[in-house]
Amino acid sequence: MKSLQRFFTLTVLGCLIFPGFIFGQNSFRISPYIQVADQNLVQIRWFAGQNYPSTILFKDSKGNILKSTDVSGKEMAELYYTNAEKSESIPGLEGQNWLGGEKYFRYEYSLRVPSGESIFYEVTLNGQRFSKTFKSAPDSKGWENIRFIALSDSETEPIGRVTHRAWYPGIPLFRPFATPALWKQKFGTTIEEGIEIPNYFLTEKEGYTANLEVINSRNPDFMLMPGDLVQGGAYMPAWDEFWQHNAGQFGAGLASYPIIPALGNWESYGGLNSGYGYNEKGQFNPVLGRSRFHTFFEIGIEDPLQKHRQSYYRTDYGPITILTLDSSNGTPEQKRSDTPPEQRLKNKEYSGPGTDTQENYTQAEYNAAGGTDLSGFGPGTNQYVWLEANLKKAKEAKKLIFVQFHHVPYASGEHGVPMNHELSTGQGGTPLRVLHPLFEEYGVIAVLAGHDELFERSFVDEDGDGKGVHYYDVGVAGDGLRGVKRNWLSNPLETLDYNQFSKWTADQKSTEQWNTSGTNPVLTDGGKHYGHLEVNLKKVKDGNKTFAQIDFEPIYIFPVMDQNYNLQRIERRIYNDQLRILVELAEETTEPKFKTQITVELNQDGKAITTLKDYLENPPLEDWKVEFSRSPEYSCSDLAGSENQIKITDAGGNTWTAVVLVSVKDLMPPKLVTKIPSLTADRIQGEFLLKPEDFIESLSDNCGIKALELSKTKVSCENFDLSFEVVLTAVDASGNKSSAVLTLNVSSFESKKISISPETGTQFLEGQKAEIRLGEEFGFSVLAWYRNGQVIEGQKGKAILTEVAGTYWASLIPEGGGCPVESKKTEIKFAGVPFGEIKESVTLILGPDGKADLKPENVFVKWPLSDPNLEITLDPKSFNCDNLGEKTVKILIKSQSGQTWEKTIKVLVKDQSPPLLVAKNINLELDVTKGVVELSPEMLLAEFGDNCSIKSLTINKNRFTCEDLGREFSVAVRAEDKSGNVTEAVAKVSIVRKEAEKVVISGPTSFCKGEKGVLELSSSLPFEVVRWRRNGAEIQGQTGKKLEVSESGIYHAVIRYPGGCLSESKDFEVKVNPLPEGEIKVDGNILRAPEGNFTYQWYRNGEKLEGKTTRTYTAELMGEYAVELTSSVACKTLLKSVTLTISGIFGTPVNQALDLKIYPNPASSRVLIEFPDGVLAAKPSILVYSSDGKNVTEMVQIFVLNDTDAEIRLNRITKGTYLIWAIGTDQKTYFGKLIVL
Repeated sequence: MKSLQRFFTLTVLGCLIFPGFIFGQNSFRISPYIQVADQNLVQIRWFAGQNYPSTILFKDSKGNILKSTDVSGKEMAELYYTNAEKSESIPGLEGQNWLGGEKYFRYEYSLRVPSGESIFYEVTLNGQRFSKTFKSAPDSKGWENIRFIALSDSETEPIGRVTHRAWYPGIPLFRPFATPALWKQKFGTTIEEGIEIPNYFLTEKEGYTANLEVINSRNPDFMLMPGDLVQGGAYMPAWDEFWQHNAGQFGAGLASYPIIPALGNWESYGGLNSGYGYNEKGQFNPVLGRSRFHTFFEIGIEDPLQKHRQSYYRTDYGPITILTLDSSNGTPEQKRSDTPPEQRLKNKEYSGPGTDTQENYTQAEYNAAGGTDLSGFGPGTNQYVWLEANLKKAKEAKKLIFVQFHHVPYASGEHGVPMNHELSTGQGGTPLRVLHPLFEEYGVIAVLAGHDELFERSFVDEDGDGKGVHYYDVGVAGDGLRGVKRNWLSNPLETLDYNQFSKWTADQKSTEQWNTSGTNPVLTDGGKHYGHLEVNLKKVKDGNKTFAQIDFEPIYIFPVMDQNYNLQRIERRIYNDQLRILVELAEETTEPKFKTQITVELNQDGKAITTLKDYLENPPLEDWKVEFSRSPEYSCSDLAGSENQIKITDAGGNTWTAVVLVSVKDLMPPKLVTKIPSLTADRIQGEFLLKPEDFIESLSDNCGIKALELSKTKVSCENFDLSFEVVLTAVDASGNKSSAVLTLNVSSFESKKISISPETGTQFLEGQKAEIRLGEEFGFSVLAWYRNGQVIEGQKGKAILTEVAGTYWASLIPEGGGCPVESKKTEIKFAGVPFGEIKESVTLILGPDGKADLKPENVFVKWPLSDPNLEITLDPKSFNCDNLGEKTVKILIKSQSGQTWEKTIKVLVKDQSPPLLVAKNINLELDVTKGVVELSPEMLLAEFGDNCSIKSLTINKNRFTCEDLGREFSVAVRAEDKSGNVTEAVAKVSIVRKEAEKVVISGPTSFCKGEKGVLELSSSLPFEVVRWRRNGAEIQGQTGKKLEVSESGIYHAVIRYPGGCLSESKDFEVKVNPLPEGEIKVDGNILRAPEGNFTYQWYRNGEKLEGKTTRTYTAELMGEYAVELTSSVACKTLLKSVTLTISGIFGTPVNQALDLKIYPNPASSRVLIEFPDGVLAAKPSILVYSSDGKNVTEMVQIFVLNDTDAEIRLNRITKGTYLIWAIGTDQKTYFGKLIVL
C-alpha cells in the first residue's frame, strides 16, 4: 500500500492570499514569474493593467548588485475580453468579479546569472515593490541535487471555484455504500450513462490550490507543465484564473522557481467564444489561444532550427536537458469519420498509432487564419528535424534528457486508442508513438505528458535491451479525476486494458479504504486524487563511478475529512509506485575556464592583489598548480592596463595556458578636509576672486591628485553680504572625485564716498531752480538720481536742476568694474506759493448724457484760494465718453502782478452709469427631429441701451436640447458697457415640443396563444428604435423596427430621430386568444377529452387517427394517445398525451399489479426474474413489450427455472426500455421494467 511519508496541513484551504493581488487593488495584474532557457539565462516577466513606470534590481547572495534598470511596459493587443466574456454569468459566483481591467501591459527582463547562486530580485511597479529570491541553475558538472515537479491539466477557469468533478470509481468498482445524503448536499453527484457518480470532496480550485501549496513547500528547482494549463487559451478569464493561482491572489509559487510549459489541446480552445471556431472579432480561436500562450511564455533565445516560434523549444538546467514538444496536430490529418463504423477497430485490436491527435481543425485552416506556429511532429516535419538534432546534441553533451508534451502516447485512459477505433474520442495520443524510436535511440529517461487526466506510468523498451523509456501521465493538477477506459460498447463494467505497456495507474492500483463505522463513510486512504510527480536527482558515487540517482515519486494530495465531511487538513502522500533509476555519468577532466579580461581595484595603498580564482569562470581545484607571467599584484603604474599569462597544471599533468587582459582601476576617491577663512571685498573694486587652496585643511590620494576645482571662483557684487554655496572638488588621475560643499559669506565695505553739494539745509525760493552737484573723489558713472527715495526719470548727469523740495542723492557705478554705491545725501528746501497745495489727482464722473466738466475748485486741496485775484485756467476742462481713463490737465495760475505758475494734475474720467435692460418671457419651439434650438440675447429683450454704448450682450444659456423639452428656464441676460458697468435681467423661457408627424405601428391585432405576430414601425422621416414597451413596461433587448409579439397588451415604441430627440409611437393594441385547456381522462380503454365549444381530433403514437373526431375514444391498442382541441376562434391545442398499457387495453385487473424483481438491471445478455407466491407453477404467459407497445416476446428466450424464478435471454433485442408482464391465477397481474444495455 501507499506510504504516508510527509503531510502538509492547510488550516483553511485556498486561503493563501497575497495582500493586494486582487484586480483593481494592486498595480501588479500578474506578479513577477520566472522562466529559464539555456544555461544561466533567466527571464522575469510581470503584467500591469496600465503603463506604469517600473524597475528591476538583481543581487547575488553576497548582496552585490548584478543589474538595476528601468523596464518599459508594452501593451499586449492579443490579451482582451470579448463581449461574451464580459457578460458571462456563472452559477455559484453571483456577486463575484473574475475579470480585470481592459488592458494588459507586459514587462520583462532577461539576465545571465551566476550558476548555483541564490539570486535576489526586486521589481518596482508604480511605486509598489515585489521581491523574491530564487536559486539559479547549477553548473552542469558541479551539481549535487536537483528537484523538479511535473503536473498538467490544471485547466483553470472561474467556474472551477465552485465545481466538484465526478469521482469515478476505481478499486473497488462498486463502493460499499450508497452515496450519503450529506455527501450529495455538500459535494453533489454527476449522472453519466444513467449512473449516479459522487462528486469529489474538493472543488477544482481547492484541489489545484492545495496541490500548488504542497509543491511550494517542497522548494522545487523548476516545474514542468505538459499542457492544458487553462480551460481555453482563447477564453481570457481562464488565463486570469491560472495566474491568480501561480502569480496572484491564490498563490505566487512561480516567483520563486521557473515554469517550463507545453501547449495542450485546451490552449487552442475558445470556450464560450465559439469553441474551436471564430470569436466575435473574427479571430480564429486556435490561433488566438496559442498566441496568448506565446505572449506569456516565449523567451528571448535564438534557434535557427525552430520554425514555429516556441511551440517546441529546448531548456538546459544544470546537467538536465528538457525538450518541450507541440503535440497539437499531426499530419496527415485524420478524423474518426474517415473510418466507416463497420471497419473500426474493436476491443484490443490495433492496426497502428495513426497520425493525428485531433479533428477540430486542420493545418490548412490554421495557416489560412494567419497562424504560423503549428507544426506536425512526424518524420519529415520541421519539428521532427528539430527534435532529432537536439536529441543528438544533448546526448553528445552527456545530458540527462527528459521530454514533455501534452498527448500521452501510451495510456489506459479515455484518449488511449487511435482515431480508427470505435471508442476513439478524436483526441488520442497514440500518434506520438512515432517518436519513441528516437527517444530510445538517444537515451531519453522519461516522457512527461498529460491529457488523459489519469495518473499512470508506462514503460516501453522496443529493442528489449532493458533501457527503455518511462512515460508518465501527470494530468492530475486540478481538473478531472478520470478512471481507466472501459469497453463501453461491449461491457461497460470491463476495463479495456488497451495499453499493454502500463505498469501502474492510481485508478487500478490504489484501493480505496473506507471507515464505515460512523454516521457517514469516511475515506482513510487510497483512491485517485489530485497530485503531481516529484522527481529528485542526486549525484552519488559507487566505487570509482558516478551516477545520477533519479527518484520518481507519484504524490497525491489527500483530503482528511471528518464524519460530517468537513475538511480537517491536506496531507502529502506517496503512491506505492516509487521508481529509482541510476544513470552513469561520464568522468571528465575539469578544465579551467579562463576569463578573457578581469578588472581589479586598487586599495587605499594603491595596490590590488589577485589570486587564481579571479582569472577563472569556474572554481579552481585543489590539485591545480599555477604560474603567472608577471606578479599578480597591481599598482598605480598599471592603470593604463596590463596582461598576465596564466599557466595551470593539474595532478594528471594536463596543462592549460591563457593570456588574461587586466584592467586596473582606482576607485578610491581623494581624502579631502576643508576649512572656511574670513572673506571681505571693497565695493569700489568690484568682484572678489576665490582660490581652491584657501579652503583646504588637508588633502591626500592613493595615486596622487590631478586637479582641484571650485564650482565658483568669482563672487560678484550681488552676492556680497549674502550666504552662498560653492563645491570644492579634488580629482585624482583616474577621475575619482571627492567634493565638499562650503557655505561662504563675503563681507563688503566702501573705501571711498562721493560727496554732494549744496549741503543739507540750503534754502531756495519758490520758482527758483536749485543746482545739485556730485564730488570727484573717484571716477564713476551715474546710474540714477533719487528724490525722497523715488527715481528722478531721465537724470543721469553729475549735476541736476530742481524746483522741488526734498532729500537728494545719486546711485553710482565706480569706473573699472566696481559695485553700485550711493553718494552722500543733501536736503533742498523752497519758500511757499500764494495758491496752496494742488491735489495729486481728481476723479470725474460722466453724467447720464455721457459728459462732465472740470472746475478750478476741483483741483485745489483748499478752496477758495487765499488770493481771490488769481486767474485759474484749465486745459482741457470738458470731457465725454471718448475721454474715459486717466488724462493730464494743465493748470495755469496768473497773479495780478503778472507772475505765472504752471502745474499739472491727473484727471481720471469714469462712466458709472449701468446699461438699460428690459426683459420679456418667451415660448421657444424645439423640433424633435433636429434635437436642438438656439437662443439669442435680443430675443429676450423688450428694450436696451447705454449712455456710452454697450460693449457686450450675453445670456447664460443659449442652446437647448431634447433633455430640456417641457421645462421652463430662467435665462439671465447680461449687458456690459465699455467701462465695465453691468446690468442683468432674467427672462422665462419655456421649451415646447414641435413634431409634425408621429411614428405609427402596423401589424396583426389578434392571434392565438403560442403563435406570434410582427409589429412594424413606419414614418416618412428616418429614426432608430430605442426600446419597445408593452403595457408601459420595457421589453428587454428589442431595438428593431419590427417586433415579434406573442402576448396581449398595448404596445408602443420609444424612438430617436438621428441627431434629434426621443419620441414615442402611437399605441397599438394586440389581443392573444387563449388556447383550449384540459387533460385526457382515462377510464380503462375509454379516453375522454374535456367538454367545451371545441372540435376534436385523436392521435396514437403521434399519428392522426382518421375519422376519430368525437369527444370520447375507445382504444384497442397499447400506445401513447393525444387529442387536438380547436376553439371557436380556430386556436388549437394538442393535450398532454396518456400512455395506455396492457392493463388499460384489457380492462382493469381484479387485483392490484405486483412488482417483479429483475436482476441484473440494467442488463445486456440475460436477466433473472423472481415471481412471488409460486405463480410459475400454474405456467402463466410471460410477455415482453417494447416502450412503443410492440410485443417482442418472440425475440427473447424465456426459461422457467422453478415455481418462482425464470430466466430471459436478451441476445436478439436492441438497447432500450422494456415491460415484462404476466397474469396469474385469480387475475393477479405482475409487471416489471427492464433496461437493456
